[in-house]
Amino acid sequence: MNDEILLRYSRQILLPAVDIDGQERLLASKVLIIGMGGLGAPVTLYLAAAGVGKLTLVDFDTVDLSNLQRQVIHTTASIGRLKVDSAAQAARALNPAIQIETISHQLEYEALLASVASHDAVVDCSDNFPTRFNLNLACKTARKPLISGAVIRLEGQITTFDFRKENT
Repeated sequence: MNDEILLRYSRQILLPAVDIDGQERLLASKVLIIGMGGLGAPVTLYLAAAGVGKLTLVDFDTVDLSNLQRQVIHTTASIGRLKVDSAAQAARALNPAIQIETISHQLEYEALLASVASHDAVVDCSDNFPTRFNLNLACKTARKPLISGAVIRLEGQITTFDFRKENT
């Protein structure tokens, strides 16, 4: 790591649970994020800030004025743009050293499975059950960790399924 990278991630590196080895693992990791709405927006910003080396953002929707009060990655200038393009721009502005790929269409199961298999972890920030069911199956099949979040009104939940382990 050069001095700029050490300075950027210094607060994380000081944490015994992260240290330099952990930061290097983050920089080498690839995370697939499904959904750039109310959950995907902060997830993308925080993973970009933390230095996850490659983020793949998936969403086929566009930014609407009504999104802006809760989807903090998007701005007024983003209205009408694809959410993945808006989110990628914001994440790159926060951390230009990471790689960001965007997918602006709904993935059929085979393409979803291939995408899941090529990442280290998947974050489900979707808002519909068919997508959640397909993601669960793809992560189980590919033996990849699935972090699944949901929010409705003022309530939220998060669950992690570590399919790398036997019997999960």
